[in-house]
Amino acid sequence: MTTSEAPLLEVRNVAKHYGKGKRAKEVLTDLNFTLNEGEVLGIIGESGCGKSVLLNLISCLEPVSNGQLFFRGEEYTGRKPSAVCRWFQVIFQDSEAAFDPKRTIRESMHENLRQLSGNVADADKKIKEMVALMGLDAQLVDRYPRQLSGGQVQRMSIARGLITEPNMILCDEITSALDVSAQAMIMQYMYELRMKRGLTMIFVSHDLALCSTFCDRIAIMQEGKIIEIGTPDQIMDEPKEDYTKLLLDAVIYVK
Repeated sequence: MTTSEAPLLEVRNVAKHYGKGKRAKEVLTDLNFTLNEGEVLGIIGESGCGKSVLLNLISCLEPVSNGQLFFRGEEYTGRKPSAVCRWFQVIFQDSEAAFDPKRTIRESMHENLRQLSGNVADADKKIKEMVALMGLDAQLVDRYPRQLSGGQVQRMSIARGLITEPNMILCDEITSALDVSAQAMIMQYMYELRMKRGLTMIFVSHDLALCSTFCDRIAIMQEGKIIEIGTPDQIMDEPKEDYTKLLLDAVIYVK
């Protein structure tokens, strides 16, 4: 396979443990999957199954214990976060904590552009365009994170992640800390961004129903392993694993 034919991301036999010897705790075990350009992969699983750790490994915020990571066919395992941050931007669950409380939103976005591109000549224009794309008033960028609502801060976090034009967005439970109306608004803009920009995303969530409507494929994680992966129709209509069936039963029960 040539680099041009390679998937955007390949996770090959990746594992993660903390500690050494008998005290070592295995968090992720033998993970394997690929992600093509323009595709959205949903990752579903209970709290503590390793979903967020996986995003940290992909973005090199933590080192893998075993296995390899590939970007467009080139291995990047073990690189520093600064070396891959132009490829991957992480949008965290706690969006306010992701901003420097001593800086305005504009200042934080300026810093992100400066670090990743070294050129802030058109920064204000890019910020205005991206904030408008997220349906926000341009004047809000001159406020501090604590002065915005939870939904507004999360949309600003998404705008900041996209402003540097990364190859992939890693979304870590981006709606779970918001109320229902804010969740719906965030997902509306995420849908629109997918249509306008053809974003490649990993979308971590507890919400199987949400992922079934938003994602191209869904990976089910349990105890640090991917136990099942497939299209939404395959996962929702023909689940193979008992744990997937339990998740599906919960969705049906809630409905």
